[in-house]
Amino acid sequence: MRLLLLAALHSALLCLASSFQCFQFKGMPDHAKKAQHAVTCDSTQHYCSSSHISYNGDLNGEVLEKGCSTGERCNQTTTDAVKGIDNSVSVLCCDSELCNEDLMPDLGEYHRTECLACQGPPSSCEGSGLPYLRCEAAQTTCIEVSITTAHGHDIHHTMIKSCSNSSSCPGLSAFSNGQEPVTVSSSHRCCTGSLCNSGRFAVEDPGAENGLECHNRSSPAEVSTMRCRGKMNRCADLMGSSSDHVLMSGCATEAFCEGLSPKVPIPGWTSTTCCSESLCNHDSPTDPRKQ
Repeated sequence: MRLLLLAALHSALLCLASSFQCFQFKGMPDHAKKAQHAVTCDSTQHYCSSSHISYNGDLNGEVLEKGCSTGERCNQTTTDAVKGIDNSVSVLCCDSELCNEDLMPDLGEYHRTECLACQGPPSSCEGSGLPYLRCEAAQTTCIEVSITTAHGHDIHHTMIKSCSNSSSCPGLSAFSNGQEPVTVSSSHRCCTGSLCNSGRFAVEDPGAENGLECHNRSSPAEVSTMRCRGKMNRCADLMGSSSDHVLMSGCATEAFCEGLSPKVPIPGWTSTTCCSESLCNHDSPTDPRKQ
């Protein structure tokens, strides 16, 4: 009977010893949060670890590994070079169950966001099978810009995909001179995570009338009025080479007034002036109002 009790106690102790759990993962650092899963460690493994492995030189890349550890290489960074490739391994450990959920070594200069890169017609810039580039350290987001330009019934679409940062993602930048719901627009969408900018071209709805009315023109001598729509809550003038040379007038978004969009090729356009009250923009081709 005593032997049976000792065997049962020993079995129970083994179960307790092997019930320690850690998160396990191996892959790109950006994917860890969604793909990691809990595993039960061996009886000799009392630590959870998070290891960042980077390669730089003839081969560039990085891998994040999470799992159980005996603690032998905890809280160390080692480097070496093999055949033109610099390797760096940084390991962090913790000693409570599942404690490596958010544990992340300092990725330093080796960690760079990678974004899909393209500029051209939407049909050639959609999907994930595109070239990609490694971003600068300050560029932590990927961006997609959907550009629409309309001249009468002639409408062109262009798409740009690249690296960006959170301060250069202004949303919708749009201008209309009344000839079309949108004369020029660029819709900016940003995302976080490598190669996340795999979306399709975004067609922006001009929206309903918002109560603002502006002078509009498509040529210097033809001035009338128009009602603005959606996010176009500013009256705008596209200026030429002098203060009395107005190329176009109409409604615009704040982002367009601030120049937060790719420049479109409008001949002679040098600057933009904007104001926020109804009919506050230029109403004469030769005698501009003070704004």
